[in-house]
Amino acid sequence: MLLRLLLFVLSIGAAISEDMCGPSDCLCTPADGDNNVFMHCANRSLTEIPDFPPEPKAVLGLEAGHNSISKLTVFRKAPLKLLDLHYNRIGSLPAGVFSELNSLEVLDLSHNNIMELQPECFQGLEKLIVLNLTENFVETIQPKTFHEVPLLKQLSLAGNSFKMIDSQWFSNLKHMEHLDLRLLALSSLPEDMFHFLPVLTLLELSGNDFEDVPTEALRGAKSLKILHMEQNPIATLTWKSFKGMASIEELHLSSMPHLMSIEDNAFSSMSALRILDLANNPLLTRVSGNAFYVSPNNESTTLAEVYLAYANLSSLPFAGFDWCSIHVLDLRGNPWHCDCSLDWIRGCQFPPELTDHFLCNEPPELSGLPVIQLTQADLRCIQLSPARGGSPEDEHHHGHMSLRLLVVTAGLVILLMVLGVVLVGFRRRDIRDWIQNRKRVGAVYYVKAQTEPGSRRVQV
Repeated sequence: MLLRLLLFVLSIGAAISEDMCGPSDCLCTPADGDNNVFMHCANRSLTEIPDFPPEPKAVLGLEAGHNSISKLTVFRKAPLKLLDLHYNRIGSLPAGVFSELNSLEVLDLSHNNIMELQPECFQGLEKLIVLNLTENFVETIQPKTFHEVPLLKQLSLAGNSFKMIDSQWFSNLKHMEHLDLRLLALSSLPEDMFHFLPVLTLLELSGNDFEDVPTEALRGAKSLKILHMEQNPIATLTWKSFKGMASIEELHLSSMPHLMSIEDNAFSSMSALRILDLANNPLLTRVSGNAFYVSPNNESTTLAEVYLAYANLSSLPFAGFDWCSIHVLDLRGNPWHCDCSLDWIRGCQFPPELTDHFLCNEPPELSGLPVIQLTQADLRCIQLSPARGGSPEDEHHHGHMSLRLLVVTAGLVILLMVLGVVLVGFRRRDIRDWIQNRKRVGAVYYVKAQTEPGSRRVQV
């Protein structure tokens, strides 16, 4: 953002004139004074940095992106404030290459082929505020590399090839406000990661491999206001996930491919949270009504915007949390089961742009109807009611519980019938054996004894 702003300021209100650039193949515009110019050299098929116009002209900005520059040599002294070299083929940064650009505030080296950052490569850039190294091939950074840029406020390392993050990289960046660590295949962070970043307000961790929120590390970011963690493989958010992160005002958790459940107290310690983005989570089926911070004084919430669009929610419990107090509540694109558990929605005010695709999926007779147009009679539950001691959530799940009880009961009946048949079979066999035994009672048996010749025959 700072880069675009500076580009705009340096080039605004000026007519393009080729003559102002001298012999170079660039176009120049006046910038901040009669003799100061901004050089436009993008998309010129350049293979090296163009020559600056001769004095008394002074170049304040050089835009040379989308070229074929592969090698940098030491820049000659110039009052440059902005240097844009994105989308080139730069493979390395020689030591001291920017040492004569002592006024430089914005340096964009994104989308190049840089593989290593040496400690001296940013020498002389004591006034640098914005450094963009997005989408290079950097695998490691020497511990003192950023010591040369102590005033840095915005740093992007997104899309590089780091195998790990070392907190010592940031040990001299006490003015850092915005750190971009997207698309780095990170699964963990050092616990002291943000110890040296006391004023960090915006952190981007999207598109990494976090299966759990790096809670211990994030607790150290005491000034953090905005946290992006989209597109990470986290499945469940629990009371531990964001514990101790009371400073965060915006939390972005959209497009999480594995997120299924948000449990009780998941955000209960985030007392400053205003914007929560949970949209486009295709497996998200449960959001606890007790997941959010509620003021103990007036039971109100700090949340102003909550985005739950295009998830897999069929119900949203009202108990414990007043959803209608949120100014922007986006519930579109979910497979809503429209019964009495959603009756609270009739008391909410939705802007027109958030009513499209806010439709019932079940029951069949309400499928496809806009939720906000349903009456209390439409949003009914077959059994139980609050007047009889049941809550709307009880009514919503009662049908499922009754079906389970029916299945269990039927199973028990079948089991008893099988046991009965087996017992009857055993009983019949016992009776048959008993009858056979009774036939033998009182019978007299004779045994023919073997005797010697002349002996008497004995009757038993």
